[in-house]
Amino acid sequence: MVYKYSVPLGIFSIHRDRFCEYGERRGLEEIVEIASKIEGLDGVSATYYPSTDVSHLKNLFEKYNLGFSHFTVDLSRERQWLAGSISSPDPNVRKIAVEHIKSCMDASRKIGSSIVNLCPMGDGYEYLFQVDYPKAWRWMIDCLKDVCAYRSDVKISIEYKRREPRANVHISDVGRALWICEKVKADNLGVTVDVGHSLLAGENPAEAICLASQEGRLFSVHLNDNFRDWDWDLIPASINFWHFIEALAWMIKVGYNGWIFMDIYPARLDPIKAVSQSISAVKGIIRGLEKADVNKVLEEMREHNYIKALKAILECL
Repeated sequence: MVYKYSVPLGIFSIHRDRFCEYGERRGLEEIVEIASKIEGLDGVSATYYPSTDVSHLKNLFEKYNLGFSHFTVDLSRERQWLAGSISSPDPNVRKIAVEHIKSCMDASRKIGSSIVNLCPMGDGYEYLFQVDYPKAWRWMIDCLKDVCAYRSDVKISIEYKRREPRANVHISDVGRALWICEKVKADNLGVTVDVGHSLLAGENPAEAICLASQEGRLFSVHLNDNFRDWDWDLIPASINFWHFIEALAWMIKVGYNGWIFMDIYPARLDPIKAVSQSISAVKGIIRGLEKADVNKVLEEMREHNYIKALKAILECL
């Protein structure tokens, strides 16, 4: 399987945390040009805002022969989302959130993509007795039913996350993400398994990939790494090497054929070199797994012959 690789546009410009500012200030065209010259990088993603000039983006991508993987809907950075978006107790806010997602779906088709990455990370709580849980989940289900029915030619992929910016995000793990998919019952609603988010949720990313795939809901895979304590968006396989190997092995086995999104923010590293290294490493691991014959390795696993399975993987790596 030949995969296509993507990164967020923002990785090549200024980004901030509570303490410092990182990167270099660059214009949009300069960023696109830089991305187009990175070996192995097939495309980029962008965050969608109401002010996003989709036509301008499309023209730039065509000019520099750069692909586009997806838009991510921002539902947490503006003040109107302080109490949530699709789970907000204010029906007007929920309506605005739904219309924003629908607008992103239209923009996705216009730019040539068929998937929207939905991150409802502002939907959650900080305190006990802060949220009416049954109502919050009912509102999320109703909103997702609305957007999925809007147009069936665009997939909505829920990116779950344990925390940040809320202390507790409602859709925090693969189980909750799949549960809400089951409640919505729309063919175009699925799940993004972000390896870093899966680790943060205390999951085994390989198992999360398998669960989402078994339900026919594995719409997107994001690669990064962390120490399981925060969403650091570190270079893939830099920390949890063996979890990463197993996740890629199962990604291949289940037949995932979407974009591989390098969701990294190497604040103190050269982003161009970090992206290049990430793609090179992932491609190398995939080649090694294919050389080892993933099916044979998994056959040994099914027989609980761990020694032979490990030997096969070690030989190829």
